Amino acid sequence: MSINPEQIRNFLLSNGNLLVVTHFSPDGDAVGSLLAFGGILDQLGVEYILAIDDVIPEKYNFLPGYELIHSLSEEPIDRVFDRVAILDAGALPRIGSAQSCIGKETKVLNIDHHYTGPYYGDINYVDVEACATAEILYDLCNELGLEINRQIAYGLYVGILADTGRFRFSNTSPRALEICSKLISKGVDPGWITENVYYNQPFESFQTLSIALSTLELHHDGLVCLISIDRSYSKNDTEGFVEHAASIKGVVLAAFIKEMNEGFLKVSLRSRCRVDVAEVARKFGGGGHLKAAGFRFVGKKDYLVKKLLEEFGRQINHHKIRLGGRFIEQVSVAGKENIIAES
Repeated sequence: MSINPEQIRNFLLSNGNLLVVTHFSPDGDAVGSLLAFGGILDQLGVEYILAIDDVIPEKYNFLPGYELIHSLSEEPIDRVFDRVAILDAGALPRIGSAQSCIGKETKVLNIDHHYTGPYYGDINYVDVEACATAEILYDLCNELGLEINRQIAYGLYVGILADTGRFRFSNTSPRALEICSKLISKGVDPGWITENVYYNQPFESFQTLSIALSTLELHHDGLVCLISIDRSYSKNDTEGFVEHAASIKGVVLAAFIKEMNEGFLKVSLRSRCRVDVAEVARKFGGGGHLKAAGFRFVGKKDYLVKKLLEEFGRQINHHKIRLGGRFIEQVSVAGKENIIAES
C-alpha cells in the first residue's frame, strides 16, 4: 500500500499520548517490531508506552529496549489514549485488552504485513508482500531519514529472522536477505541472536514441551495433529510448540491449544498445505498468515476441539487433501488440480 511517510510522521508528532501495541502470543516479529518502533520514536523525540497483552517471552530479554515493554496481562492500563499505533496485528481482537485503550476520538495507525479483513486504522501502512512487519519498518526508517541504530537494527533482524522461519519459509525473499545483510553491516551479530532466541531455552520450557507432546492426537486420517497443555503451565514460554505437531509425517494441519485460565484458551495454527489457517482463525475471531495463525477462545476446550476439527475437516474436503507422505505439492490429475501429500 502506498503511504506518504509524512502522514506517519505527522501522526507520530501530533499532540496527545501514544500507545504502541502488538498482538498477544508475541513472536519475534511482534517483539522485534515493537522495539524497533520504539527506537524510531526515540529519534523523533516522541513519548510513548510499548505494550503487549501477554507475558513477554524472556528469550528476547537480550534485545536493546526489552525492559521498556509493558505487559498488560500483568499490569493493565485502564485509560484511553489519544493515539494508538498497532504493529503486526491483522485484526483488532489480536491486541486483546489493549482494545479498551482505543476510544471514539483515538487515532489509530496500523502497520502490518497481514490482510485478514477490512483495514481498521485511520492510517493503514500495510504491505502483504513484505516478509515481516520488520521489513516495513526498515523502509519507514529510510523514508523518514532516520538512523538505524542498535535497538532498531536488532529489532528488525529478529523480526525478519522469526517470520521467515530462520530463512526457510517461502517468504525468504532476496530483499529480506539484503536487508538482513545491511543490518549485519551495522553491527548486528546474527549468531548471538540465533543462540539467544533458539538455543537458550529454560529447562521448564522443555518440561512443558514434553507434557504437550504427550497429548498428541491425530485426526482426519492423520492429516491433522492437535497438542495441548493445561493452565498449570500457562506462564511458560510455548512459542514454537505447534511446529512439533506440524512436523509429523503426513500432517498438513496442526493446532496447539494452551489453557490460560479456566474457560480461556489460546490457539496456534499451522498449515503445510493450501489450507489458509488465517481464514480458519478468523472464524474464531483471530487472524494471521496463510500458513500460521492464531486466536483466543472463551469456552470449554471440548467444544473448541469439536468445532476446530469440524472446520479442519471442511477445509480438507474443500481442498481435496488426502493422506500420502511428508511433503505437500500440487499435481495435475486428469486435467484437475489436487493437493496431495507425497513423500
